[in-house]
Amino acid sequence: MRALFLLTWLLMASLADAQSLREAFQPFFRVGAAVPSTEGLPEDETALLTRHFVSVTPENLMKPEALQPREGTFRFEAADAFLDRAKQLGLEVHGHTLVWHAQCPEWFFRDGASPASRELVLERMRKHITTVAGRYRGRIARWDVVNEAISDGPEFLRPSKWFEATGEDFLVEAFKSAHAADPQARLFYNDYQIESGAKRGKTLRLLRLLSDRGAPVHGVGIQGHWSIDEVPFDDIERAIIAFHAEGLRVAVTELDIDVVPRRVAGADISVRDRATEDPYAKGCPDEVLQRQAEQYARLFTLFRKHADKLDLVTFWGLHDGRSWLNGWPRQRTNYPLLWDRELKPKPALDAVLRAALE
Repeated sequence: MRALFLLTWLLMASLADAQSLREAFQPFFRVGAAVPSTEGLPEDETALLTRHFVSVTPENLMKPEALQPREGTFRFEAADAFLDRAKQLGLEVHGHTLVWHAQCPEWFFRDGASPASRELVLERMRKHITTVAGRYRGRIARWDVVNEAISDGPEFLRPSKWFEATGEDFLVEAFKSAHAADPQARLFYNDYQIESGAKRGKTLRLLRLLSDRGAPVHGVGIQGHWSIDEVPFDDIERAIIAFHAEGLRVAVTELDIDVVPRRVAGADISVRDRATEDPYAKGCPDEVLQRQAEQYARLFTLFRKHADKLDLVTFWGLHDGRSWLNGWPRQRTNYPLLWDRELKPKPALDAVLRAALE
């Protein structure tokens, strides 16, 4: 029996070594990664990206602030280069994001010295979406149309400047404008912690509101910024089932597992942690990396179970050195992804691949 066990283990190890993520999960769902740019990636990172991933998400260069910093002044050079390079590399693009309360210029909401009217704010939003989604019509597989509109507090919707100016209308009009500009793109609502508690209920309420008002929504993006030993596996499964029951596809759009303790929950970039400790500055303990691997394996086993409902699973970053969690909610040395800073595979990569093979 022991010999049979060792033989099976070695066989699985060799298969895991031989396969890439994109090959391993091809029968189930697409696997993607977010990167700051496709054009400026070093050769070794580009090789890693194309070997393991089918889809790529631009981290920041397609957000409103980057594309239209001043009204009527569009800067498409970086986004154009991203799309061109992705095509050369054979990668589909997940567009991120057309409407967000953060990284959005103030001019959307001002009319001289006064707040802009509801009509003016909606007109500007429609023009931005029409111009951007229209420019990339047929080249974006799916869009995060609206990002993080649900409140973390007792309110239904976040009291953002979009909501203050237009109420619920900006959500409806955003999806209608995106669909008119690119009827082929799949349109997603994207948010964090919507798998659990009150935010799951609010998400279902929002999805039904959009459906009732004729907004073309095709999917829900669960961001997936989770912390080690706190991954809400049961809630994730319930959310996937509940969102799919609304007739929608589900994506995990920004996956990572934070291994450094922090006092801040969620993924609100405006919230900071005042702590200063950097416990893993000299390296992450093997025991922590092993726990992370086990939790990644459990996640991907769950994703495989519900592959009929999933469209895409995207890691938010290519390797540990490129993770946003090195700088949020404070400066620290983090290890949330499948490859380390030298692009060496971590135990989590093998664990995820095994989840595809089992």
